[in-house]
Amino acid sequence: MQQTVVDFLRHGEVKGAACFRGITDDPLSELGWQQMMQQCQGGQWQVIVSSPLRRCLDFASHLALTTHVELVTEMGWVEMNFGDWEGLTAAQIGQQDPDALHRFYSDPVSFTPPRAESYPRFINRIATAWEQLIEMYSGKNLLVVTHAGVIRTIYTQLLHLSARHSFQIEVPHACLTRFSCFDDANGRFVQLNFHKPL
Repeated sequence: MQQTVVDFLRHGEVKGAACFRGITDDPLSELGWQQMMQQCQGGQWQVIVSSPLRRCLDFASHLALTTHVELVTEMGWVEMNFGDWEGLTAAQIGQQDPDALHRFYSDPVSFTPPRAESYPRFINRIATAWEQLIEMYSGKNLLVVTHAGVIRTIYTQLLHLSARHSFQIEVPHACLTRFSCFDDANGRFVQLNFHKPL
């Protein structure tokens, strides 16, 4: 029985104001680099998988190079595309449509921001990325460098939470979350091992 261990690392602080930064490709701040370096001290991974966005890939590339670990870039681990909300603060969205954020957080499956990736499509994308990861790297210790929305969606899939309830999980910058899993005659058993903010 082979156990696969997957650590999900949210990127650190990003340059620029706090906003809906889905596919907007801003780099890490100096603090963001420090946060991720601190969180990964002593980590031992056999493969590092990263979102291709700079706030993830810049650090993942550095870590892979310095630890001599294989690096794989996967589009499946990109944050949700927020469409017309990209780069906007919550206050700015509220000025455009006072009820929009409430509708999104109350029922993200049914409400899609203008020209954004729908939540059901986002969920399916992350589910596919997870299955491919487990199939390809069964029995290994993995680090996936990704985004808060992705990590919350992993919670919905692996622990069967609703999308709405996933928003109640805080995923701060450089938070490290570990899931482990193995397959046997009864199917796949998945366990949350820890959720570790800095």
